[in-house]
Amino acid sequence: MSEQEMNGEGTQREQTPTSYTYRWNYGEQIAYDNAQGQKQKKRGVAVYAIVMTAVFLACFALLCGVLIWYHNSDESHGGMTTSEVAEAVSPSTVLIYASSGTYGTGFFIGSDGYIATNYHVVQARENIEVTLYSGEVLKAELVGYSAPDDLAVLKIKGNGYPVAVIGNSDALRVGDVAIAIGNPLGVDASWTTTQGIISALNREVTVTQAGMIGELTMIQTDAPVNPGNSGGPLCNDRGEVIGVITLKMSDYEGMGLAIPINGAMEILNAIVKTGSADGVQSSISKVRPTIGIGVREVKKGETYQYDSKGTFFTAERDGVWVVTVDATGAAYGKLQVHDIIIAMDGNAVTTQADLTALLYEHRVGDEVTFTVWRSGEAVSVKVKLGTVSNVK
Repeated sequence: MSEQEMNGEGTQREQTPTSYTYRWNYGEQIAYDNAQGQKQKKRGVAVYAIVMTAVFLACFALLCGVLIWYHNSDESHGGMTTSEVAEAVSPSTVLIYASSGTYGTGFFIGSDGYIATNYHVVQARENIEVTLYSGEVLKAELVGYSAPDDLAVLKIKGNGYPVAVIGNSDALRVGDVAIAIGNPLGVDASWTTTQGIISALNREVTVTQAGMIGELTMIQTDAPVNPGNSGGPLCNDRGEVIGVITLKMSDYEGMGLAIPINGAMEILNAIVKTGSADGVQSSISKVRPTIGIGVREVKKGETYQYDSKGTFFTAERDGVWVVTVDATGAAYGKLQVHDIIIAMDGNAVTTQADLTALLYEHRVGDEVTFTVWRSGEAVSVKVKLGTVSNVK
């Protein structure tokens, strides 16, 4: 090995690390900082926009909720006092007098003199007069009527009469305010206003009208009413007509009944247009043709008292027992006292409700076949349905 090699000259020299020079470039740093600042600013703007949008939506939702509550509150509680309703509605009502001595109430449904009322108020049809709120007395013509619905339309000459505002009876709730305006004692108590609530809805009431027995679907109210209120408006607390006052349960207090205005207007509008409601499928009335008998449900083997003298009757079949037969009824001479009706047109009859439902399926003048249990055997009897109004 040479001396050079021994001195390491022939070996790899030790390498020194590369040196770097660091310089601070303020221009680049400022540009970098500005860029970062812009990014931060953009992110801040985005966050601010998101927050403000959320706040706006929350406020908007709150405002909508308040408006809906206010609207519903207004619908529920109304914006008019009873005196304001009376002032608004009374001019559109009239006092009706018929030559039969019947008093009643009506209200304008047309500015050209069309007046709605109950049929039972004007069924005499002759010499009908109406007294306006102003006191003017005018002759009225009966335009048309629907006896099953107990509704009628009158017409007086002239134009520009104040028309009642029609409401929506389908929107009623039990407990809503109800205001009746009418003439409970005729001229002696004309334009009387009473207030109560809606006590019940869709009350099924059996009525007799023009020789027919039927059911009316009615509004029940505890607003005090009397016979002279018949045909007058039942109003809500916005002064809208929601029913036609028709009946009062005479044996009870606080049970007035009104025809819902939605169903009534279908009938009344048809009468105004055509003079008849024959083509209208009523939503408020069901008419039952009658046969002129009194009945009672009985069960086989059970004994029932027939009269106050202590006469008893033992039923041989389940069914509807004929207690009386009216001499002017459709069943006279065909059905007999002590017959038990067990079927009608082949459909079993075990309750009075069965018999009623089957009768509702027919019209006056239809002939039906009753199967009755008489003297120990089933007998078929044909009866032409009539309109006698004394079915019990």
